Amino acid sequence: KMFGDDRIIMISDSMEATGLSDGEYSLGGQKVTVRGNLATLTKGGAIAGSATNLMNCLRYAVKTAGIPLTSVVKCVTQNPARAIGLSADYGSIENGKYANLVILDKDLQIRAILKKGKQQNY
Repeated sequence: KMFGDDRIIMISDSMEATGLSDGEYSLGGQKVTVRGNLATLTKGGAIAGSATNLMNCLRYAVKTAGIPLTSVVKCVTQNPARAIGLSADYGSIENGKYANLVILDKDLQIRAILKKGKQQNY
C-alpha cells in the first residue's frame, strides 16, 4: 500500500535445486539441504535461500496474502521489464511486443505457455 503496484518488483531467491526433490545440493560452493521450498546451509542450518519459483510466489501472494491478481501480475511482468529497460518489447500484451504469455486457470494453475506467440511444452 505504501508504494503502490507500480513500484514493486516481485522476485524469487530460488536456487538451482528449484523443482527437484528434497536433498543435498550445492550453492555458491557450499552444501545446502533442501526440504520443501526452504534451502538451509547443511553446516549450521542458516537459511541459504529458497527452492520455490516465481509462479508459486505469485500464487502465494494472491491466494494467501490476498494481493489482487492484477497487482501481482504487474509486479512480475511489467515492472521488472521496465526496471531493466525492456518494456518496449516485454512486460505487457500490446501490439509490437513479443507474445510471451502464461495462461492460467481460475486456480492459478498453468494451462499453456506461449513464447513469441507459439505454444510451448512444459
